[in-house]
Amino acid sequence: MVVTSLRDVRLLVEPTIVVRGGVAALICSRDMQGAPLYSVKWYRGNHEFYRFTPMEEPDTRVFGLPGIYVDMNRSNGSQVLLRRMDLGLAGNFSCEVTADSPSFATQIANKYIDVIALPTSIPVLKADKDRYQPGETLRANCTSPPARPSANLTVYVNEEAVRATETSLHPSDIGLFTTKVNIEQKITPDLFPGGRLRLACYATLYNVYNKSAKLDFLTPETDPRPERITLNGGASKTFLNWFLLMLLFFLPMVMAEDYDLSYYEDTDVRQEDAVVSLLGI
Repeated sequence: MVVTSLRDVRLLVEPTIVVRGGVAALICSRDMQGAPLYSVKWYRGNHEFYRFTPMEEPDTRVFGLPGIYVDMNRSNGSQVLLRRMDLGLAGNFSCEVTADSPSFATQIANKYIDVIALPTSIPVLKADKDRYQPGETLRANCTSPPARPSANLTVYVNEEAVRATETSLHPSDIGLFTTKVNIEQKITPDLFPGGRLRLACYATLYNVYNKSAKLDFLTPETDPRPERITLNGGASKTFLNWFLLMLLFFLPMVMAEDYDLSYYEDTDVRQEDAVVSLLGI
């Protein structure tokens, strides 16, 4: 006795998350129970775009549907490979399997395919100040790049999630969405382990996108400060030497009428030697 009932028609999609511009394989499995196959038809919504009929020549046909690009070399009676998937193709897809005579039994399997657009960069994290003291309030915001659906944003202070005080969603003209969250955090000394507070924002979208932005804030004790210049420093000593040199250069011109410098002319010691002697160089 030959069993000829068709059953267990299923539609699988690989990958389960389709990224805009990528490839999707629609796999139609079934149990023919020994019955011959008459046809397999593929639909997006109510529109047929691909058909496989093993008893016809050619055995495959493509029906033009805007935005659907069938890879004929990798499509057959069990699967259809779609390329260049775009956001507009998101929706219900189905495969319809029909057994040949005498039963012509038919079963349909459906699957919703979501096409997503990933953010093209990392999130943008901003704080209202560059430095915080204990007792102050840190106010910051994080913005995700445009995506579809919108990215999920989570802000952390030293790896501990902070609850957002405000979350907003902003649509764009091309069907993408930008997410923005605001947070506030009271600053306490224990938020600076090792002298540093780290603020981080993570943007995620399903399991295919995970990017972050980080800001570090240092305590005043660990913030770099300019060195103080004292009179004992090398710079001050050099300045003093130059000052004495200029004074000795102009002093004879100002006081020429009151002082006689012939001493330096009558001896073997020149004015230049006197300057060197005074400066100690």
